[in-house]
Amino acid sequence: MKKAVIIVTVFLIVGGAFGNYLRYIEQTPDRPATYENIPYELAGYQGVEERFAEESYDILKADTTTLRHYVDSLEYQYWLFIAYFTSQKYGSQIHSPKHCLPGGGWKIMSLEPYQLKLDNSPVKNINRLLIAEGERKQLMFYWFETRGGTIRNEFALKWDLVTNSLLLRPTDAAIVRLTIPLGLGEDYDTATRRAVAFFNNFQDAIDKALPF
Repeated sequence: MKKAVIIVTVFLIVGGAFGNYLRYIEQTPDRPATYENIPYELAGYQGVEERFAEESYDILKADTTTLRHYVDSLEYQYWLFIAYFTSQKYGSQIHSPKHCLPGGGWKIMSLEPYQLKLDNSPVKNINRLLIAEGERKQLMFYWFETRGGTIRNEFALKWDLVTNSLLLRPTDAAIVRLTIPLGLGEDYDTATRRAVAFFNNFQDAIDKALPF
């Protein structure tokens, strides 16, 4: 019994020491996100930089963000938002849209996994949502990017943080989100095809903008 207590005590001391080491040893990413790599004009899309209310950024605590408002040749609108976090360790973990949307008055009508299949990129397993505020409905795609690749699940994002910490890799991460207001009489699948077409044009630039 005494031997077992000693073994447990040793494991607790070693584990605590290693946990403390991980807390204070932080690997710095090679570079930050560089949003200038994402064009404002491309393939008939015209974009401008916008901003949320300042209090939103105080809550988000991201290191860098971009909010692009694009319009295509048919006047459909696309809102691209990317937030990059240099580290997720100290009070700057990514806020999930699943939690933020209801707080902003939006009701999540549906949320499901979706395979984003692009012409020149690997398949991304992401989230597809239909959200509504009164009579307004919007399609949303979102996912997370880290050193471990594309992640759609918030729990998997936590596990990825632990894994990168144990491997002494940077714990930086980004959320990529596209929101599309549904056109008058437009159905969910048609809006989805427009979202996929948007990423077919912009995903390569988005990948180059992020330091993963």
